[in-house]
This record gives sequence, C-alpha cells and structure tokens, in this order.
Amino acid sequence: DTATLAAALSLRGAASRTAFGPGSAKAFPMIPRRSFLIGSAAGLAVTWGSAAGAQTRMRLRIGATANDSFAEAYYAQDLGYFNRAGIDAEITTFANGAQVSTGVASGALDVGISSVITLANATIRGLPFVYVAGGGMYTASAPTIVLCVAKDSALANARELEGKTVSVSGIKDITHLAVVTYLANNGADPAKVNIIEMPFSQVSAALNRGTIAAGIISEPSLAASIDDVRVLAKPFELIGKRLMIGGWFATTDWQKKNPSTVRAFASVIYQTARWANTNRDKSAIILQKYTKIDDATVRRMVRVTYAESLEPDMIDPTLDLAAREKFTERRVRATEMIASV
Repeated sequence: DTATLAAALSLRGAASRTAFGPGSAKAFPMIPRRSFLIGSAAGLAVTWGSAAGAQTRMRLRIGATANDSFAEAYYAQDLGYFNRAGIDAEITTFANGAQVSTGVASGALDVGISSVITLANATIRGLPFVYVAGGGMYTASAPTIVLCVAKDSALANARELEGKTVSVSGIKDITHLAVVTYLANNGADPAKVNIIEMPFSQVSAALNRGTIAAGIISEPSLAASIDDVRVLAKPFELIGKRLMIGGWFATTDWQKKNPSTVRAFASVIYQTARWANTNRDKSAIILQKYTKIDDATVRRMVRVTYAESLEPDMIDPTLDLAAREKFTERRVRATEMIASV
C-alpha cells in the first residue's frame, strides 16, 4: 500500500534477491537508493562510444511478478530483445505489485510494474512515480478476471450476496473496485457485503469449503479451478471494455536523468507486446518456465492481451470510478501518471 511505499523511500538497502541477468540466474544484493528515471515509449536507444567505437551497455534493474499479466520482461529477456537494445536487464521476481512499488521507491529497482489504483494513490501522496509503458490489459473479448461462486452454489445475482462474504485480491485495489461496482449496479448494498482479501490461488478451495460465498479469480488460478467453480459475473466490464490492469513505471527523477534508457526499455516492451499478442503458444513456453504452471492449466488459460501503446483512455475509466467510490482521495488524471519527454 502507499503507506508502505512512503516508508520505503527512506530505505537504503535490503536482503539479497534472485535476478535473471543476461543468460542465467544469479543472486545480487539490493543496492542503495539513487536517482531514478522515467520516459515515454518511442525509439530504440543503443549508444556507441565515439572514441572506442564500442557499444555502451545500459544496466536496468526491473521488478516483475510471475504471472501472465506482468510477464513481458521475462519474454523480452528470453527472446534477447533487451540484449539487442543494449540493455543488461536484471529481473527480480516479486509476489505482487505493491512489493515491486516498494522496491522502486527504495531505490532497489529502476523500473517495475504496478496497478493503476496503487500508482494513483502514490501520486496523491506525492510519491514520484509515473508510467513509462503500458502493460497487461483487461479486455471484454477475453476476460481474464471474473467473479466466481462454487460449482453447486445457488447464488444467482448480486442481491443474494448481501450478508455474505466475498473475496478480492486486495482491499482498495481494482478487484475490490470492480466488486463494489458490480454490487451497486445490480441492486445490492456494498455495505451489507463482507469483503475480504484473499489470494486468487486460494479462492476455489474457500468457495467449496463455504468460507466465502463468492470471490474474484484471475488467470491462471481460474483455469486451474474451472471444474470446481462457476462464473457469476464479469465485473471489470462495468469499469470498461478495455482497461490497463498494470503498467511499467519508474520515478520522475530517474526518467529525467535517463531518457535513453527509458526510450529503449519502452521500445522493447512494445516489441515484446506485439510478439506475445500474436505468439500465444510460444509465449506459453516461456511463461511456464517462470511460473511453473502445468501444461493442462496453460492450455485452458484465457491469455492476457498486452498494450502496444499507452493512452489516457486505458487508465481514466478506472481513475474516474476510483474517485467516485472513495478509493482515492481525489480524481487523479491519467496525464499525471504518464511520463512525458
């Protein structure tokens, strides 16, 4: 959360972590905080030394999470896109976007990936984050996040959830916002529903134990549990038909001081997005390498679509609703959160 991020700004180091550098995995220590950079999404930056004629490499510490929505950095590394762009990428895997944000705030990472509401609240609190490239999208044509009930549940609508417990992946995140919107738009009082936080991977078992009545499940947990659950609703569609779930970000200081690296990174991300959006079978092989998803699950998954640009209309619907439902203290504009050159 943003309180954690604010505290992280004073950090100067942390325990060692695993990084996937060019070619192999290695361990390296978190390093002290330094200035950061952010940029926009154009061009490919490979700089050549004028005297020696040798290529100048750009070191980039990237925070990612091992799931389909945030997997572009892994694809780019394995495909050699970072290397060809002159980037020595060190990719560290974290459990969630909040941890990635903390790593960027503390100076342990240069670039990370995080959700729209998390970054909006950081913006309100004066934390210097901006998006440098778009990431995973929610699209109505290929929904990857849905609200589920147990397979044999008699629940049929939002009103029947009053007095019951519903799980989301995080309180005050976009899954929470989607559930509140679904309840309110379908005649239920959100205040009469007990909304709790639960990892996607635990929802199916909780539904079948009766611990919760409904829960948000995202891929690949959805594909893994599809025989045991039933889709009740697709609440994200009430926010928008095409939404950015998470994007690649850095700090404003780092953006201003490292424009070439930012442009090179953004170019690689969009090159990767175009490849991944049209090579599902090949990307699945890389995804399995980092996530350990079994063959049956990856074959059944609804695969995410990646943004090939970053436009305000990918973010503004979420920001509008977040302000209306008091998930943010004020209406944040997409232009406040997108880096400019």
